[in-house]
Formats: sequence, C-alpha cells, structure tokens
Amino acid sequence: MYILLEYNKNYKENIKELKKYKLTPVVLFRLTLNNKNQIKTDLQKIKEIKSKINPKNSAVIITIEKLENSTIGTVNNLKLDFDIVIGLGGLNKINRFFLESTRVDFLQDPQNTYFKQKMDFIHHFNSGLNQVLCEYAKQKQIGYIFSLNFTTKNKRFVPKEIGRINQNLRFARKYKTPSIINFVIQNPSQIKTQIELIGIMSLFDLSTQQKQQSLKILEEKVKQNKFKKTDKHIAQGIEII
Repeated sequence: MYILLEYNKNYKENIKELKKYKLTPVVLFRLTLNNKNQIKTDLQKIKEIKSKINPKNSAVIITIEKLENSTIGTVNNLKLDFDIVIGLGGLNKINRFFLESTRVDFLQDPQNTYFKQKMDFIHHFNSGLNQVLCEYAKQKQIGYIFSLNFTTKNKRFVPKEIGRINQNLRFARKYKTPSIINFVIQNPSQIKTQIELIGIMSLFDLSTQQKQQSLKILEEKVKQNKFKKTDKHIAQGIEII
C-alpha cells in the first residue's frame, strides 16, 4: 500500500518504520503560494532536497495564501516535477479554484478549518463541497484525500470533523469520485497496518467499494502519472504497445 509521508525531521525514522510494515512511501513536500519570489525560492529548496534524498515516489501539497494571475500555471507546472500534486482545501473559494481551474490529482481536506472556522447549517454540514464542485471533480478526475491527522489534535472538534467528512464521502460516492482516508505520516505513531486502517474506516460513512478504493487509489494514480510521462503514452486511453 502506498502512503503519503511528509518530509520533516522524522523522515529517516519514518522510512525505517514503513519498511517494517512493508508500506511504500510517497514523499510529500509542502509548498505555500504567496508571492513569485517566495515561490521560486521555496520550490528551489524543495527540488534540492528531493534531488538529495531521491525518493522513488514524490508528491507536493499546495497551500494558497494569495491567488494571482500566475497561480494556475504555477500549480499545473508542478506535475512536471512531482508524481502527485495535491491542493490543500478549506476555504470555499480555494476548493473551487483547485477543482475548477487546475489539474491537481487530489483535493485534500475540503472540510478543514485551518484557515477559518466553519458555521454549519441546520440540516447539513458546511463541508466545503457541493454538487457543482463535485461535478468538476468528476469531470476532471480529481480525487479527495481526507487526512486523519485531525484525530491527534483538539479532541473537541473530532465529532464535527467526522460529520463533515462523512457528508463529503456521500458526495464522493454519489459522483463516483475516488477518496483516500489515511494519515499523512508525520511521525511513526501515525503509521497503520492495512488491518488497523480498515478498523479506523469503520468510524466513517464508507461503502465497501470506497474502503477498497481508499487502499489502492494512491498507488494507481502514481503509476498512471508516471506512465503519462513516458514515450508510450499518447493520450487518455491510448498507448504504444
């Protein structure tokens, strides 16, 4: 099973633990989009680290602090350097931007409150997704990642977060959008076996198909994107044998 592993001070320790569990890491780098000079500097640092550790599989997650005319191009060009490109959601306008205007592979945590607290409605949660955005995701084959990292933070907000995620999982099921539920690994305690992960999934409104899909979609997307960069790929559904 492929796992998102954040590059941080625990990187070497986490790599050792993943090997024990026979899990395959997709090394995740974080990039914040603020201004052109900052983006250029930070991206160069990331590329230097990536070149040094030379991960077999790589990913980047984008946090947008400021939208500019060049942001779409910046996001889309990241697919040249990384196997997986992820947009960090939260604000409704950011969720819409990633799903409507970019070619990211996944939108992560559209329900999150990192940037701003959400006020839920009487009959449904303010989960960051709606029918229009789900249609964009379906058409552009953008999946969702729901990170379990929130469970290790403020326990008081866990029930609401689960409720918002469940609402989005129902959207995903309706629109047949692949979804991943797992930790983005930051420390060894977050590494779970497949059996443990399936047990955690029982807390969420997941169909059997969604559970199975969650375990394999990251691997499938990595391999698909790598193939698209080869000479054998011509267009969607067309390849040279």
